[in-house]
Amino acid sequence: MKTVELKSLVYRWSDQSDPVLSIDNFNLDAGECVFVKGPSGSGKTTLLSAIAGVIDVPQGSVRVAGSDIGALVGGDRDRFRADHLGIVFQVFNLLPWLSALENTLLPCRFSARRRDKAGSDPKAAATRLLSELGLEDAGLINRPASALSVGQQQRVAVARALIGAPEVVLADEPTSALDEETKETFVQLLLKECRASGASLLFVSHDRSLERRFDRSIELPMRNKGNS
Repeated sequence: MKTVELKSLVYRWSDQSDPVLSIDNFNLDAGECVFVKGPSGSGKTTLLSAIAGVIDVPQGSVRVAGSDIGALVGGDRDRFRADHLGIVFQVFNLLPWLSALENTLLPCRFSARRRDKAGSDPKAAATRLLSELGLEDAGLINRPASALSVGQQQRVAVARALIGAPEVVLADEPTSALDEETKETFVQLLLKECRASGASLLFVSHDRSLERRFDRSIELPMRNKGNS
């Protein structure tokens, strides 16, 4: 089963004639973990934004979990994203007045599907994720996000993306604020959680030391490269 299918995807910013992203064909299998690399400006973040429906794409060019992202509009696209995607962008988008635990549980508030998949006790599921990510202290997980360090906020953003077993997890430079030891532990956990739930993972990073841990890697631009 393909969880992500891209076909003839071309995206350009309105003030540019050359496309920032041009992909002839790419498929991501269910449960597959793929490392995405490429120089700055190659379209890595744009790729994740296209899959997430954050930017407008032509109909038929992006399918996620069987749905045509380009055909979804307004609230339908937002609901689809909440139900099927776990996202960790470079800007964490945590709500600063909510605690680490409350931020982690947000997908379960917005998506009944994610809440049901989190199990009978979503709070316990969120606490487990935070603990495995190194935020096991009760005082820490109940602290407002604004009072957490950048590295701690990053781990909360990852726990929020993983809760409720979304089909696809998109991670954009999620280890940028972590030290070497924490980074290795974090990547192992992320891969473990994705594989345990059967989620596909697209992991964008400039740190090629992590590449070996993934099922395969792709380098942008991917023109005429298919699934290589």
